[in-house]
Amino acid sequence: MLILAAFLLGASLVGEIGHQAGGAPSAEVENQIDSAQKLMQAREFGKALEVLTALMQRQQAPPPDAFILMATCQLNLDQTAKAIEAFERGMSLYPKEQVLEEFYVTLLTNYIPIEQMKQKLEAALAASPRSLVLLRAAAFVQLRLDSRSEQARRLVDALLEIAPDNPNSHYIFGQWAVLNHQEELAIREWEKTLTLASADARMQMDVYTLIGDAENRLNRAERAETAFKKALQANASLEKPNPASAFFYAEFLVRQSRFEESQTVVEQILGWAPRYGPALLQRALHLARTNKPEEAIVAAENALSASDLNPEQIRAAHVLLAKTYFLLKRTADAERHQQWLKSQGVND
Repeated sequence: MLILAAFLLGASLVGEIGHQAGGAPSAEVENQIDSAQKLMQAREFGKALEVLTALMQRQQAPPPDAFILMATCQLNLDQTAKAIEAFERGMSLYPKEQVLEEFYVTLLTNYIPIEQMKQKLEAALAASPRSLVLLRAAAFVQLRLDSRSEQARRLVDALLEIAPDNPNSHYIFGQWAVLNHQEELAIREWEKTLTLASADARMQMDVYTLIGDAENRLNRAERAETAFKKALQANASLEKPNPASAFFYAEFLVRQSRFEESQTVVEQILGWAPRYGPALLQRALHLARTNKPEEAIVAAENALSASDLNPEQIRAAHVLLAKTYFLLKRTADAERHQQWLKSQGVND
């Protein structure tokens, strides 16, 4: 989880964390914060933490960024519980400080189990029941744990009440709806999301992908394809396109037996992310279909070496490799994959 610690450190050192509440700090406080930042830049996190701890002890209400700096030091010193406590103390002093809440949610998401995250968010919401950041996080957690619960619906309704014009509120309502098998409602909510999100290409990519998937579940292939194409267009405009989003469209085309069109999308995905396992597997399957067994083996082995295949895709890769190696009379290689399949209870 050092990625988050590095992100927090980067944000604190380049000035993304500002003095957001409680008025401007004194010159003495500013000097102490500057001193801590310089120590952090030199990766002297223990010494920086000493400076910040002394600041906390002398100041009744240290500025919000002091808590973020302290938590960053603690994360880099593997003191996760103390980092969480630092944010919670900061949030108790500054209950409307959105930057503290956002960092806190990111910290919980990356460092603690989801059940514990639920408890933490419930406690935070008890203190700040109208916090959009905390409500949104709590709703996502509850949807993951039990999307059909009354609590999930209450959290979604609270979001819509507090922020009816926020695209994220309708995005989450759409998530709740689709998880409760209400695809028509989900599509309507996501269309509202798009209207409110305006020209945000990342949001368009995400939402059009979800709409395409929901339309496909409703067996409305034309509408699904229209949405998937819009998602792909938005995706391609991003600095770092999302291969998982585009792969929904590739899979949709395969299910329609439009293999060549699917392969065009697959190659576009691999142009963005050459090691994306699901696309490598789809390439391997296409090569096998088109009687190119040697190339299919290379692609399938590369897919298996990736870390982003789900269990079903892993099995499919082993099945393809076992059959293709047998076809090429490479018995030892084929048996290696056959043995793996047998160990998983797969007889294919």
